Amino acid sequence: MPTDHVPVLVVGGGPVGLAAACELGWRGVPCRLIEQNPVTNRHPRANVVGARTMEHLRRWGIADRAIAVALHGDYPIEYIFATRVCGGEFFRFSFPTFNRALDPTERVLREFPSVAQSPYFKTSIGQNHFEPVLLEFAGKLPDVDVRFGWRLAEFEQKKRGVAATVENTETGARESLCADFLVACDGAKSIVRRKLGIELQGQGQLGRFLGIYFRAPDFHRLHGSGPSSLHWAMNAESSGCFIAIDGKEHFTFQLALRPGQDATNIDPRAAIAAAFGRPLHCEIVSVQPWTAHQLVAGSYGADRIFLAGDAAHLFVPTGGFGMNTGISDAVDIGWKLAALYAGWGGPGLPASYEAERRPIGIRNSIEAADNYTEILPALRLGSEAEEPGEEGRKIREEIALRLEAGRKHFAAAGIHLGYRYEGSPVCIPDGTPATEDDPQFYRPTSRPGSRAPHAWLSPGRSTLDLFGRGFVLLDFDRDAGACAAMAEAAAGARIPLSIETIADTGIADLYETRFVLVRPDGHVAWRGDAIPPDPSRILATVTGHSAP
Repeated sequence: MPTDHVPVLVVGGGPVGLAAACELGWRGVPCRLIEQNPVTNRHPRANVVGARTMEHLRRWGIADRAIAVALHGDYPIEYIFATRVCGGEFFRFSFPTFNRALDPTERVLREFPSVAQSPYFKTSIGQNHFEPVLLEFAGKLPDVDVRFGWRLAEFEQKKRGVAATVENTETGARESLCADFLVACDGAKSIVRRKLGIELQGQGQLGRFLGIYFRAPDFHRLHGSGPSSLHWAMNAESSGCFIAIDGKEHFTFQLALRPGQDATNIDPRAAIAAAFGRPLHCEIVSVQPWTAHQLVAGSYGADRIFLAGDAAHLFVPTGGFGMNTGISDAVDIGWKLAALYAGWGGPGLPASYEAERRPIGIRNSIEAADNYTEILPALRLGSEAEEPGEEGRKIREEIALRLEAGRKHFAAAGIHLGYRYEGSPVCIPDGTPATEDDPQFYRPTSRPGSRAPHAWLSPGRSTLDLFGRGFVLLDFDRDAGACAAMAEAAAGARIPLSIETIADTGIADLYETRFVLVRPDGHVAWRGDAIPPDPSRILATVTGHSAP
């Protein structure tokens, strides 16, 4: 085996790979991240950082840094639909601004109950601004070795680790190393997935698009509809969606390609001008064609190798689920590998990664594809939206009705917060029925496998702030004696466990039972109204040492 050793090798330095390095490094696990590109992405492929991802950033202490590069807190969250940007508006969705969601009125709470279910609502950040935030944090962690401009040349899984050869993309210099584990975040064309022989399953080639990133200082001044997060143009000539990246002068235009249309023959400026509806002076920054898929890997890895992010699943961007699902992949495998590294995690922890995350990849990618399928008839009708007279009016009304029916595409708290690890081998079911899995509406629950609910303990301090470093036993019964038994069992097994007594009856009602055991990733591992005489059996299961 090579002599250069690292506990975890992370392949890929996009948002998911960087998140994996952040999670591992924050937990004190030495890791090396390699990324074949010399710098982070300059093209904003993703632009929504979901509430759950923001909660992860909060735990790492960098949520405010992300907010600083997001659309301004008072920037209008408006989704406008028009035949052309300059004129022809016929429908819009309006959501509370980021700042309004932080301090909602009664009216906002009635219309958007999900603003009360997390410290965060909609955070719009271009991927090109988001990745540097993750990179800066990862680079400051003493246990993280970040190497851009390096690629994975070869790897082989051994009994006790993964032997890898990495190559400098500029000089061709090679280094050999051995990693205990490899986390593959190397994207849609993952060489790790291909070498492992893992196939993608689902629906491919759902649509083709051309992403155009451009600068246009006069964009908002010229169209007269007011600032918006998304501005759809629906017409036969140039149909697609404009997305605000900095709220001032940088945008992307996602041009929907027609069947047979060749992306290489498209003039980006002409496409923008046609959708905008009048000449617009703009500077093209970058252009990237992309294809919409709903595909999930048949397996999330093998033994000591794990797939995460686009290496594991490919999404249609309707809903903004892809990057956020990948970051939660990274968090899940990250805390489990950290538990192994610290010595208190059992072999069942990394083995549970696929059982927990693959169903979520399937669930979320199908929902994104369903959003796309629901909005597709409206997009197709868009080619006729400029018909004159009564016929055009009826077509626009039909499009508006279809858009209203697809509202869940634009407000999906249930997807971002309501995912749960049904059947996880490291969560202990309590026999209660699952709450409804509604993509639009999140219903808080402490049922095992679910995200532990958010509630404010005091101004600025959430129940979520209790979780992270180790297991947390929430005591709503204020029974120190009963909790002591579990604390003693945890100490004997060297499992990090803290006890938090909560007297607030409203939070107790939200959490439903007298005792709730929360994992380091903020998901509920066990709950009950009494702690059993031998709590070591619970702890053995939730730390991967035995079956439930």
